[in-house]
Amino acid sequence: MGSKFHAFMYPTFGFGHMIPYLHLANKLAEEGHQITFLLPKRAQKQLESLNLFPYRIVLDPLTLPPVEGLPAGAETLSDLPNTSGKVISDAMDLLRGQIEAKVRDLKPDLIFFDFVDWLPEMAKEYGVKSVSYQIV
Repeated sequence: MGSKFHAFMYPTFGFGHMIPYLHLANKLAEEGHQITFLLPKRAQKQLESLNLFPYRIVLDPLTLPPVEGLPAGAETLSDLPNTSGKVISDAMDLLRGQIEAKVRDLKPDLIFFDFVDWLPEMAKEYGVKSVSYQIV
């Protein structure tokens, strides 16, 4: 990895995770790094105003697959009752194919993630470093 890098960010789809990730993305972009921020479609509109470097941070929307227990239109933890967080986790796991395609196409240098346990193994398959960045 050279002095400037391209990072993917794949936070848990809750605003308490996505907003701190976007703050980190802004700090990295300020230093000249490129960021591809993976998030649900509707969340993009809500987070655009927090993107201070739109020429370096690409908000890349994902389409959540249907998952049993996930109400139509629900994309983030705030769309669900407090006890239903696992269904977002299940939906995020089913996005693996979309994420892999983006990794193949865009060839990031590293991927920041929090609670997606399959991501380090997948990143390693493509020669991409992964960074577990936990929001607690």
